[in-house]
Amino acid sequence: MCANDLREKPKKTPRLIAGVFALLWAALIFFLSSIEGGDYPPHPGFLNYVAHFCEYLVFGTLLTVALNGPTRALWKSALIALVVASVYAVSDEFHQFFVPGRQCDPIDWLTDTIGAAVGCLATIFYLSARKASHSRRRDGVS
Repeated sequence: MCANDLREKPKKTPRLIAGVFALLWAALIFFLSSIEGGDYPPHPGFLNYVAHFCEYLVFGTLLTVALNGPTRALWKSALIALVVASVYAVSDEFHQFFVPGRQCDPIDWLTDTIGAAVGCLATIFYLSARKASHSRRRDGVS
């Protein structure tokens, strides 16, 4: 094995860290969904959608990084991450059906899925640009 092989080998640490944070983030989402509806301060509906969008944007980003590997195309990792996040959002809405003062809302699921999709796409663009930048520096192109 030569030195170039070692440099080209992708690091597993960022994926592992992202995977741990994705699990922790999923637990946080579950915890927040378990809070009874009357325990939340009153807030406008728009803020609710912003919160759903943002929490799943982060979740989609973490899942995409965690699932991205050397043998899988980045877009496939993002697609798998989007499906996982969307299915988790469905299960989260179903879970809320059993929490007093909460309801199962398909619009929340849609907002969650859109947030995850934006997170996945942003991650694709960021990681692709970063990889292109590393390639240009390695090849000596400015």
